[in-house]
Amino acid sequence: MDKFLIRKEASGSRESDSEQSLNPTNSNVKKARIRHYLNRQYNESYLKFGFFWSGDAAQPNPLCVVCGDKMSNESMVPSKLKRHLTSKHSSLQDKDLVYFQRLLDQQSKQRNVFEKTMTASERAQLASIEVAEIIALKSKAHTLAESVILPACKKIVKSMFGEKAEKEISKIPLSNDTIHRRILDLSENIEKKVQKKLQDSTFALTVDESTDISNTSHLLAFVRFIDGREIINQFLCCKGMSTTTRGQDIFDVITDYLREMNLTWKSCVGICTDGAPCMTGCIKGFVSLAEKENPDLIRTHCFLHREVLISKISQEDLKLVLHQLVEIVNYIKSRPLKSRLFEQLCKGMDSQHVRLLMHTEVRWLSKGKVLTRVHELHNELIVFFDQEKQGKFCEHLRCELWMSKLEYLTEIFSQLNNTNSSMQGRNENILTSTDKLVALKKKIIIWKNRASSGNFDMFPSMRTTCIKEMIPIVVSHLTALDENIDHYFPSLSTEKYDWIRNPFMNIPSNIGLQLCEEEELATISSDRDLKIKHSTVPIDSFWISVQEEYPTLSKKALSLLLQFSTSYLCELGFSTLNNIKTKKRERLRSTEEEMRVCLSHIRPNIEEVAKKHQAQVSH
Repeated sequence: MDKFLIRKEASGSRESDSEQSLNPTNSNVKKARIRHYLNRQYNESYLKFGFFWSGDAAQPNPLCVVCGDKMSNESMVPSKLKRHLTSKHSSLQDKDLVYFQRLLDQQSKQRNVFEKTMTASERAQLASIEVAEIIALKSKAHTLAESVILPACKKIVKSMFGEKAEKEISKIPLSNDTIHRRILDLSENIEKKVQKKLQDSTFALTVDESTDISNTSHLLAFVRFIDGREIINQFLCCKGMSTTTRGQDIFDVITDYLREMNLTWKSCVGICTDGAPCMTGCIKGFVSLAEKENPDLIRTHCFLHREVLISKISQEDLKLVLHQLVEIVNYIKSRPLKSRLFEQLCKGMDSQHVRLLMHTEVRWLSKGKVLTRVHELHNELIVFFDQEKQGKFCEHLRCELWMSKLEYLTEIFSQLNNTNSSMQGRNENILTSTDKLVALKKKIIIWKNRASSGNFDMFPSMRTTCIKEMIPIVVSHLTALDENIDHYFPSLSTEKYDWIRNPFMNIPSNIGLQLCEEEELATISSDRDLKIKHSTVPIDSFWISVQEEYPTLSKKALSLLLQFSTSYLCELGFSTLNNIKTKKRERLRSTEEEMRVCLSHIRPNIEEVAKKHQAQVSH
């Protein structure tokens, strides 16, 4: 037994005892070292008794390779190991070392296979979640994963890496229900992230309501808030409204969701909506009800909607030309045979386009695009209607005055469409949108002055044969546009907010700032380091960076920069809703979750989602 134990050296000295009593730390260290040396170590010869080791290498425990019993370190002696073999496995006491070595190798292989399977299942779960995110981003049906993506991946992997890799790909769970659950988990992860970020930030809302293909009303809301050193736009919610869509109903839905997110109206700095009575009604409108909760709210009527209202034609002569133009287009577009014949005619004449565009009143850019397309296919239309013997339409298209009016409408609506398109962006705010409308107003005044003197250089496609007849028509329409801008945008000037864009310029005293705000502005304008920083970073990042040092002024600046100027994001969201809820998916119940994964600026943490569930491979 002496060769299996390291015995403690006997000191027996009174001097050493006294040293240990005087220095207890050294005594404890020596005892720990002794205990370490007394730990029994595994010897390869123990395998003939059917024992291997497990646990810590410094203090191993004997492990029976037959029954899996684990014994204490004190049992790591041949006599105790042999007693276990003879008492519990008497039928194996005559087996040699090779037999137990074979048992140990089999257990090692089984352990490796199990660990490999667990690792593969975790990878398969991660791949399943990533595929679910792709499907949600593309607004596709859940069955696409199992019916298209998985077979395609198997074909590709088999061709590139062989059948073994194909079997691994088959383990990824991609069924319809699995993808549905994955999207719900991704949506929940995003929602928790948004909730956490909104707790310590003010925010602005843009809200709109529309119906889907199944006539279900949906209330869509986006939020804009400060995230780190930037201002971001984020999908907030999409709630179905089963009955009425009054202002009180909209207010209740948004309030309930804010309460679920542990938010209040006090943190909201502004709301942007369209001009519907349920949104902007002075008594029972949604915004009016929200203002009762927070009187400091900034309300904004969508700039895009107002720009479309500005472009409404009030002059009877121009309105008649537009009506006749729609008749011409509808004669061809509403008849499939006429559309095919016109297409063949355009191909034979090597035309730039082969189809006309349909005018739709609810599509804001439709009017200008239809006018432009008809003007470009003017000659082709004359030839086509001559063949069709439609003298009324040919008479319009050959009339110089009628064509001059059409060309003017084409030019002016192209300008209006350009302005509308320039305001359709994710990062638009009140300052940038106002600048574009101010520029349009100035252009209209310039065009009106030049048109009054018979100069139509600003409209290059207009004919010069009917200038005298067109002068009063053009001037009258431009005057109406100018008046409409003043009507729908009564306060178009943003000069009093120039300090937000550049706090280092000479600011007039009558800009509506309080004393503490003016003092902070004076301090900022005198800081040369901030002036250099202002020239290198965006406006929103600059004001976010000085929040702690100048809280009052930065809060006022950011409340304006946060405010939405258009409902562009809501319109974009409704387009996504139409892609998600098609005729074949009109009974989809997870609409909000699908849209959150598709439209969110904040992306989910896929590894965090994967850890919440036990990994399972597909059978």
